[in-house]
Amino acid sequence: MVSLSLDTSELVHLLRSPHRTTQAVLDQAILNGFELIVSPVVRHELVSGALLSASPERRLAQLEELLVQFTEPDFTPDDASASGRLRASLLKQGTPIGDIDVLIAGQALTRGWTVATRNVRHFGRVQGLSLIDWSVRAEVLSAGEIAARISD
Repeated sequence: MVSLSLDTSELVHLLRSPHRTTQAVLDQAILNGFELIVSPVVRHELVSGALLSASPERRLAQLEELLVQFTEPDFTPDDASASGRLRASLLKQGTPIGDIDVLIAGQALTRGWTVATRNVRHFGRVQGLSLIDWSVRAEVLSAGEIAARISD
């Protein structure tokens, strides 16, 4: 079974205006039996954003309604260690990404998940991380496509 871990950018897009293409891909993924994942780190970002919005109660209700479609696994010590190694590696290479993105990517690498994101520029810096950008298409991006998106 393929596990798709949606990052914050993808879920915010769904929450703001369920674009037909993205929602259709999400619905199709569910119908095809893909496991849809939301990391606790992504939940943290989404709850924080909802609480800072003009309508926090409404945003929180929308968020919970959306998240019932997803598996929400724990963030384990192995995930934390992998994320720490990843952060150190990216810093040494001079290609850091945000701390939250490091946690999402580290957990996905540890678990063998594909990350669905609209932020290929950051996540594409992570060697070996499988990415999908549903705004482009519902398939894993090739190494060449990722490299082109990073250099834009």
